[in-house]
Parts: sequence; C-alpha cells; structure tokens
Amino acid sequence: MDDPVRAIKERIDIVDLVSSYIPLRKRGRSYVALCPFHSERTPSFTVSRERQTYHCFGCGKGGDIFSFVMEMENLPFREALEKLAPMAGVQLDSGPGRRRSRDVLEEALRFFRDALASREGAYAAAYLERRRLDRRALELFEIGWAPASWGALRDHLSSLGFSREEMLEVGLLVEGSKGPYDRFRGRVIFPLRNETGRLVGFGGRLVDGEGAKYVNSPEGPLFEKRKFLYLLNMAKHAIRERGRVILVEGYMDAIRCHLTGFSEAVACLGTSLTEEQCGVIARHADRCLICFDSDLAGQEATIRGMYMLNRLGVDVEVVRLPRGKDPDELLSQPDGASDFRRALESTLPLPVFHAEVKGGGGSLKETGDLLDQLATLSPAYLKRHMPRVAEALSLLPHEVEREVAGRRSSKPRVAEPARREASVPPSRGDSREDLWEWGLCSLLWTNPDLRSRQSPEALLPLLMREEARVLVLALLCGERPEELESRWHRTGETVFLSVLAKGGAFIDGLGLDDPLGAVLLNLERNRDLRRYEALKVKIARGDQVTQEDLREFFALAAKMKGRG
Repeated sequence: MDDPVRAIKERIDIVDLVSSYIPLRKRGRSYVALCPFHSERTPSFTVSRERQTYHCFGCGKGGDIFSFVMEMENLPFREALEKLAPMAGVQLDSGPGRRRSRDVLEEALRFFRDALASREGAYAAAYLERRRLDRRALELFEIGWAPASWGALRDHLSSLGFSREEMLEVGLLVEGSKGPYDRFRGRVIFPLRNETGRLVGFGGRLVDGEGAKYVNSPEGPLFEKRKFLYLLNMAKHAIRERGRVILVEGYMDAIRCHLTGFSEAVACLGTSLTEEQCGVIARHADRCLICFDSDLAGQEATIRGMYMLNRLGVDVEVVRLPRGKDPDELLSQPDGASDFRRALESTLPLPVFHAEVKGGGGSLKETGDLLDQLATLSPAYLKRHMPRVAEALSLLPHEVEREVAGRRSSKPRVAEPARREASVPPSRGDSREDLWEWGLCSLLWTNPDLRSRQSPEALLPLLMREEARVLVLALLCGERPEELESRWHRTGETVFLSVLAKGGAFIDGLGLDDPLGAVLLNLERNRDLRRYEALKVKIARGDQVTQEDLREFFALAAKMKGRG
C-alpha cells in the first residue's frame, strides 16, 4: 500500500482506540478522561473525533492515534505502525524477504505445537505435566515440541515451498558437513515474540540426553537477543498498571509468574543484563525487582547490569528467595504465591544487596570494587541507603561516605537519574500568544477552503514561533496534510503533531462562531503589541528615532487604545 499511515488513520477512529485503553466520557463535541500519562483528580485529557487528535491540558501531551499508541505502549513508530495495521486491516509492505521470514517462523510454530499434541510428543507432554503446565498454559504460551529428528522440521517446511536458505536465515537450520539440519531437536519449544507480538524466534529446552540445556535462535534479521525480554508483549500492560517490572531469568520462571498473578514479569534469558535490555526496561517502568535464583550473589556481571539499569533512572531492588529456589519452584508450591508476594515486599535496594554480598569484613581494602560501583550512584539515592550499607560492611557510615566521595571526585559528576514523575511535569511554556498561533495551524490543517483563501505574505508576519511559521508556510505552499503527517511519522517528528493537538483543543474550548476571525484579530493584536514595545524601548534608550518611528508608535498606541 502506498501510504499505510493514511490508510490506518482513515480506518481507526481515535475515540474507539483511546476508549479501548481508558474510559471516555462525552462532553460537548469532545470526550474527556483522566490523563493516562500523569496523575490527576480532575479530567484534563480530551479527545476530538472531528480532528482525530488527543490533548492533555495538564501535562501537554497530544497527537494522533500513532502518538497515543507510542506513548501508551512505549513503542517506536515502526512498532506502533505494526500494531495498528492489523486492527485497520492494512497490509504493510515489509518486503518479500521479511514477510517470508515471518511466514516460515509461524509455520514452524504450527509444526512444533502439532508435534507436542501428537503421539510422538507424549514424552514431552508428560514432562510438561510434571512441571505443572496444564493444557490452558500450553495454549496461552504456545508451547511446542521439536522431535528428536535431524530433519523433521526441514522436510516439513520444504514440502510447503520454503527454501533451505530461508530456513537458515531465521535460524531454524544449522549448516553441517552433510547439509543443513534442524537446530531444535528433542526440545520443548518456547516461541519468542517481540514487544508487538510478532514471532521472531524460538527457545528450546532439552528434556533428556546430552547437550546444552537451552538453545535459542541465533541473532538475525528478526531476533536480537541483546534487546529481547521474554513475555514483554504479554506483560507491558501490567507493568504500566503496577509501575514495576519483575525480572526473572528463564522461560519457566516468567510463565509461572504469569500463571500465578504476577503478570508484570519478563525474562532476560540469562543473568547478564545487556545495555539494550536495560534500555527497554527503563522505557516501561521506573522500578525493577530482580528475581533470579539464590546463586545470584556470586555473579558480578549480573550486579554490573543492575548498576547499568540504575543509571538509566530505574530503582533496582533484589528479591531474596529461599535458598535453592527459583521463582518457578517457589510459585509451584501450595503456598508459593503468598511466599513470593512476601518476598516482593521485602526486597533489598541495590547498594544494600551488593554490600551484603560482599559481607562485613570490616575492612575497606576488601570492598574496593563495591565502593567503585557505589560511586556511580547518585549521592541523593545512595544517602538514603547508607546506614544499611555501612551496617552490612561492619563499617561506620562516615567511613563509607568518605571512600565513596574520594572515588566519585576522580570521576565525572553523577547526576540524579531522570525518573518518571507521578505528578504533572513542568509547563511546556505555551503562552496565550503561542496558543493563538497553534490555533491558526489547526484551522488551516483541517480546512482546505481556508488554505485556498490565505497567503503566506498575509499570515507569516503575524507569527513569532518558528514551528507555526514552518507549518503554515508548508500548508499554504500546497503540501498536503496527509503527506506531511506520513513524513513526520517516518522521521519520528512529534513537535508538529503536538502543536496541532494543542491548537485544536484551544479553538474548541473557545466555542466561537468565527474562530478564524478571532484568531486573526488576536494575532494582529499580538504583532502590534510586539512592535509597540520594541519602539517604546528604542525611544526610551535614546536610540536614533526617526519621524516614521514616532508616527508608527503613536498610531499603534491609538490603535490599541481603540481596541480597548
């Protein structure tokens, strides 16, 4: 399709979309709600069906259906586009190669799931039953089975017309000396879906025999393990609602969390957090509960990942589980959910956990690496936990503070991490003068007849804000709104969409019969006032003032006095 952005916007009504996330109430020509992007008691979030935009008067956020999904789901534009396209019945042109890659993965998943349900999969089914996964869980998480054959999947996909090159590209086959063979053999299969729910690869768990316990799809055009978090597609709404991520290690840990009500859990598929995974977590929540097994203490790489996460503005806390237990084992016990909930309520802040790992030797010489890491934390954050850190190290707080300060002074100053605020963020500085300019942009955007009757020469001198001048000039020079919007989405530009949303909400709030007349009148008044003030300063400074300047000054004074 030539313009999927336009097609999607034509088929999805913003009121229907927003109301699928939050309850809307009709008020006049618009719909209102409590803003989903900041805490408030009085609704300041408005949605306009006429303009197909939303705007919050409290926090200033606004835009169209794409902006809304990007904000609500913490998605980049491309993923928001992929999410909305099926809802609109729009087929995205992702290129024949990419479509074939997704097709071959989906067909492989059907093969794995059919294999689990077959007689050949009875052994795997019995294993999963012992792991307390019932039929509902197998369906919900799409679990399958890879037969212990070197070519069962390869032959099946070949019979459907997929080439071996296509299978190799997505990691389903491994190239051997005698030709390609199945990567996954004799393994329980977990499908790996990205944040928008697209299948990007597989993970396989060995049930019996020799070999690596877990095998994942290799990195390729669709799967990037360093960025991947298992079950994020299912967990993101719970993460937003509960304001936290529970980070576990493996597939079964994440699945068990979801089955027992802890649906904000995701798995990093290992204990070494990557920088990219930390970035994904930070996009979704400002609190992360690390819930690996009890052997975590000895893994310095894992602890370094926690500090990386903290530097991105996330409060990192470590969940202490009973020795020898992982989340799956604990939650599978009769009172496991209650025990797990208590563990989540008694977490250790990162610096306290790290200090307890090091132990209380009472010697600063033995804590050098810990002190180096503590020095990367913001002073305000560390100060809150310093008494417990010092106690864990059997040292006095001032001793630890002195050592940390010395290490910090030799490094760039660490600023307090930027953290999400629950209250209204600072004003974006939209003055009344700005809103009249945004209002003009909105009127021209929605009314082609107005655009045909105005000229750049008449309107541009009335505008001060560069955003308004650029947008008005583009519209009056023949740029189509649909083309501009598609371009903004492709390039990630959000300023102009916000301008239009604010301007439209402002004009609606005025309730005027002749909004363009009112806008032009106020823009002219603002222009005259700016010129009057500039001449007034010039005269007061004693600069070279011409007779023309004086005539203009007094004419403007009389004109403004006449306006009242």
